[in-house]
Amino acid sequence: MRTILILTGRDDLTADAVVEELGKRGENVVRYDTADFPSASRLAVSLTGDGWAGTLSASRKLDIQSVTSVWWRRPNEFVTPEEWPDHARAFAVSEARSGLLGVLGSLPVRWINHPANDAAANYKPRQLAMAARVGLDVPRTVITSDPDHARDFIGSERVIYKGLGGGILGPNGERRFLPVKLITADQIDDRVTGTAHLFQENVDKAFEVRLTVIGDHMFPVAIHAGSEAARLDWRNDYRSLTYRPIGLPQQVGRGVRRLMDELGLFFGALDFAVTPGGLWKFLEVNPNGQWHWIAVKAGIPMVEAMADALQGGTE
Repeated sequence: MRTILILTGRDDLTADAVVEELGKRGENVVRYDTADFPSASRLAVSLTGDGWAGTLSASRKLDIQSVTSVWWRRPNEFVTPEEWPDHARAFAVSEARSGLLGVLGSLPVRWINHPANDAAANYKPRQLAMAARVGLDVPRTVITSDPDHARDFIGSERVIYKGLGGGILGPNGERRFLPVKLITADQIDDRVTGTAHLFQENVDKAFEVRLTVIGDHMFPVAIHAGSEAARLDWRNDYRSLTYRPIGLPQQVGRGVRRLMDELGLFFGALDFAVTPGGLWKFLEVNPNGQWHWIAVKAGIPMVEAMADALQGGTE
């Protein structure tokens, strides 16, 4: 029996919606969280002339050769016994990642997205450079640890400061993200030398767009902010937002298609700022961004599109 494999945690409403849709279509879906390995599941595979063959056993037994597509959604970190020494736990997690993800990652099937491509695309400097090369309009940006370079870039303006990575883990395991801030040159001091920082032109925005790409389907939604906090970054105040489907300019669509191909991404959540003059300014692409909430708010069939993609089978 063909199997669609979804790798994610237990509390994932987006995956819940897609699993429900696939169930209505009669598909065999296995949902698996890497946090269950190695403590609560077993891997038993052997190398053959066609690749790896065998099983991954948890609450259900998965024949990995039956897998026709994999959705790398939001699985949790591998878990090892807390009583083990730290070095033993680190070694076990490293081996678990290389073993389990190495085996699954070798499957010649459709990945949404392959974790290697997902990880590479998360480097913001890489995606910004590639977006510029494929013809998307990217705001003026510097990455620097040099205070003079930062002050020269900022000049007399106020510019955006935002994090380069995916945040940090707090003391209780929660993920914390650097908030987007407006910065002036007089706020720059020698603390800038402590690490790399991203400073970017503060784009005059009429509204923002979240463009969700699922294979050949592009779903652009205009996000209109209803507060000052949301106008700086719409993630600051979800309650003030309104959503409306919007047309996608052909030139932007062509650039996005090239960007997705260059990054090796099947799925992406892209953010744009649209100026009062109608220019679309590329801000970033999240290769594993959230999207179900905006599909519901804007009344767009993204769940169905993701189910279609997972049903698409081996590539």
